[in-house]
Amino acid sequence: MRMKCTYFLTFLFLFLSCGKNKYENNIPYNIVNFKVFPLIDFDKKLTSPGACVIVGCNYKGQQSCGYKDHGVIVCRMITSDTYAAYAATCPIDLTKLQIMNNVLLRAKCDKCSRIFELDNHGLSGNERLTEYRVQMLMAEHYFIVTSQ
Repeated sequence: MRMKCTYFLTFLFLFLSCGKNKYENNIPYNIVNFKVFPLIDFDKKLTSPGACVIVGCNYKGQQSCGYKDHGVIVCRMITSDTYAAYAATCPIDLTKLQIMNNVLLRAKCDKCSRIFELDNHGLSGNERLTEYRVQMLMAEHYFIVTSQ
């Protein structure tokens, strides 16, 4: 009897822990792959902590520019010398996000009025921006942004 109870509890735990992702994201998968040179690109804006830019399709002739050509938000973190990259598309209504210039590391959707915290993995309540992988290559003074 004790063994059956143990098996039942183990099965119940596994069943409940293998659930749906708690963050919603309706953005279709897009391949993203480009290099950023912070000391040269975007008028050296990415050398300042807390700075953000939206990298669009015209950046160095790249073709991978996110969902519906909205681009990719690339930002430099405040507390460390690292960078983060997110889709510039709202995961709820699939519209283009705008960087909030009066607040550091925030992006806003004008349609649903959600504010996404770029210094907190792109979270806004139960929604999360698509986050891209950033690989730092400090010896060459650039980093690569790719899909995960």
